Amino acid sequence: MSIYENSVQAFIYVLESKSDLFSTQDWSELNQLASILSEDTEEIAEEIENWLQPESRSQILQAYEERLKALTSSSTIDLDKNLGIGNSKSSTPPNQPSPSSKELIENTIKNNSPLSDDKKPQPKP
Repeated sequence: MSIYENSVQAFIYVLESKSDLFSTQDWSELNQLASILSEDTEEIAEEIENWLQPESRSQILQAYEERLKALTSSSTIDLDKNLGIGNSKSSTPPNQPSPSSKELIENTIKNNSPLSDDKKPQPKP
């Protein structure tokens, strides 16, 4: 995974597992941000980094940086042994395009935001 993909994955992890760190205002801003994101993963990673900069988001930034560090340090994957981080397999069926970083961010925000009407129950694995 590129550093930009790691950045997106780290932010998605924080959105899903640390949603209590986000204020109602944060969720509102994230919903607006998601609607204007480009398809370019590098630009999305830059938007995430910029959004995290205000002092009021220092706890979110800290959680993001910790997750990013964990992803970066474990990103040396032996493709003959492991399929992904934590031996994970892709949830995307073979011969199907993977969802873009933009789609991943948008869906995570919708599924975790207390403001979203589109909140759907997560399927059980």
